[in-house]
Amino acid sequence: MDDILSVLKYEDGHYDLVSLSDKDYQKKLDVQIAYWDKLKNEIQKVRSGENGTADLVDMSETYFQMADETVAAVKVSHANRQLEQKAYIDLHTGLPNKSKCEELFHNVEFIKTPTACIVFDMNNLKRVNDSLGHSIGDQLILNFARLLRNSIPAKHFVGRYGGDEFMAVIYDATRESITEILTEFQNEVEQFNGYGTQFRISYSHGLALSTDYNECTLRTLFDKADKYMYENKQQSKQGRQN
Repeated sequence: MDDILSVLKYEDGHYDLVSLSDKDYQKKLDVQIAYWDKLKNEIQKVRSGENGTADLVDMSETYFQMADETVAAVKVSHANRQLEQKAYIDLHTGLPNKSKCEELFHNVEFIKTPTACIVFDMNNLKRVNDSLGHSIGDQLILNFARLLRNSIPAKHFVGRYGGDEFMAVIYDATRESITEILTEFQNEVEQFNGYGTQFRISYSHGLALSTDYNECTLRTLFDKADKYMYENKQQSKQGRQN
């Protein structure tokens, strides 16, 4: 029991349990731990032949009532955590949504380690929606999100910034690692398009790398990457018109 309570409080023990930061849960757990110590002392007195001063049956019932209250607090905390997670997840793609992307920008400190921000935007979504309907467009967005997430290692951030715009944050970035990621994604897209789907995925992207600037925040990187993406998108449109 000591080990279980230690894990629940500090994540320090032999059991694969998780400590929750919910204040109500932690408060109830503290009370339960203190009462468990008191109950243990009374049990030790009985085992050693001393006359215990308390009724162990009553104390045990009180303790298990506390345990029930702690379990109830865990359920509430778990439900709150699920709601919080849903608030930051784009339900259509399963990626972090715009709120989560914007949360990354709250850190206004200058970036200290090489970091890249890449902004992606689908080129042909409006045409798909207008000709085949929004359900097909939604499926194209879902496929794009899946290919993008699969192409970028899990340690990096990938989110849907809104509509058909996505962003990726690459940590400990080098030009070589970014090139590898972009090449992998392009290969995934070409393979998808090669399956003979009715509409091919086409996209533009913009890239900004922190080492190219003296001082910058993640917000600065995003704005620059977004600007470069827009310029590339305009060039792509002009190329199709010529």
